[in-house]
Amino acid sequence: MNPAEKRVAGIVLVGGTGSRLFPATRVVNKHLLPVYDKPAIAFSMDVMQECGVDTLVLVCNAADREIYQSIPVWLGYSDIEIRTVVQEEPNGIAGAIACAREYLEPEGYERIVVALGDTLYVYSSTWAGDILKKAEDTGCSAAVAVIEHPDPKDFGVVESTANGTVSRVREKVDTRRSGQVCTGLYSFDGSMWKRLESIAPSGRGELEITSLLESYIDDGGLAAVAVPEEAGWFDVGTPDRLVDAAVARRDLLV
Repeated sequence: MNPAEKRVAGIVLVGGTGSRLFPATRVVNKHLLPVYDKPAIAFSMDVMQECGVDTLVLVCNAADREIYQSIPVWLGYSDIEIRTVVQEEPNGIAGAIACAREYLEPEGYERIVVALGDTLYVYSSTWAGDILKKAEDTGCSAAVAVIEHPDPKDFGVVESTANGTVSRVREKVDTRRSGQVCTGLYSFDGSMWKRLESIAPSGRGELEITSLLESYIDDGGLAAVAVPEEAGWFDVGTPDRLVDAAVARRDLLV
């Protein structure tokens, strides 16, 4: 039984070009690169298991669709029904989430857990069900996993109230102060699909996840879920961060 005691589906975003990891990612999708003993995608799969997801949509590139469809064969997770959909244009995170609509909305899932495939919890994902539980406990329609970061300028910065609800989300703020940042894990209720319809492209021409979160702040309530330090959160989008995550994983196992 998942922590929300409701039907839960999952979406993991595993597309993109991985340009900051070139040339390795010219032939291998970055979410398939090893983080010491297993590919990056496995950590997102672990999160989905902890959240009780039974149906998962992987939003990917056309070239990688076959390998992601075959995850149960070479990686396991046979308890999760895996579907794949191709994001035809690079129009942002919210645009990628919307690609999964045709697979999930008709089935009436009450909660959808969304994970960015290159942000990992390499020590433990046993806490991940909190992304559902916190929303239920606070009566919020959505939740975002956050962690304190000393240099938040590369991430979405979250401002929270004393009771754990989010009052503001700002994307990649140029600041020298530490702050709470989005770690790439979210849960949304079924109203997410309609909210995605109203999002307009940002100045850089993308449909931003920040816009979706702001819509919940305005009228549905957005809860902040603190990621424990012992989860071992890493963004593996650059060579240095990928190495750091692999070293942390090795140190955990040896």
